Amino acid sequence: MIKCVLFDFDGVIADTEVSNFEYYGKALAQLGIRLTEEDIRAMTGTAGRAYEEKLLARAPRPVTHEELMKKRAETGNTYENGELSPAAGVKELITELRKRGIRTAIVSSTYTRLIVTALNRMGMTALFDLILCGDMYPTEKPDPECYRMGMRLLNVGPEECIIVEDSENGILAGKRSGAYVLGYTGNTVKQDVSRADREISSFEPADRLADEMVKVVP
Repeated sequence: MIKCVLFDFDGVIADTEVSNFEYYGKALAQLGIRLTEEDIRAMTGTAGRAYEEKLLARAPRPVTHEELMKKRAETGNTYENGELSPAAGVKELITELRKRGIRTAIVSSTYTRLIVTALNRMGMTALFDLILCGDMYPTEKPDPECYRMGMRLLNVGPEECIIVEDSENGILAGKRSGAYVLGYTGNTVKQDVSRADREISSFEPADRLADEMVKVVP
């Protein structure tokens, strides 16, 4: 019996990834660094921290992490400043799951302050039993520790969980945790979800998808 569904945030709960890279690209441009499509592909589905050194090495002068963070703060971000709305049907799906006694969680690579702000803006904070963010665990996806940590905190095993992800790194993290993984493709940035157990392109109709998720036996 499935007891918990763990959702990634960016590209799943909300279609933020295009906006995120627009804000990031503006901050980098002020430092003389151009964000390329190759950079975006490499960072999608991660917090981007491991890739930052490569970006800063391309600056015309030495740039520190602190200087980049200052530029990012000045430029703004999707979660606090951008247009933000939940993916169609995702609120209804989460509500249906919770009605059936299934707990729900966020496991994101993004920092806590930003995720909590975004959830508050969308009126979704109370829909989750656990919100686990990138500054709460030591390694980035595709390392499965973030999902394993979430399972420990919720006192569930991987065979009792479904993970919903949209990126290759996230799907790998989910699979390596031992859970059943749904690859979501209803967002703007299309990624490789071929390693997921099943692909879904929409959260609608929410009641039917909730029925199917309850019946999943990993």
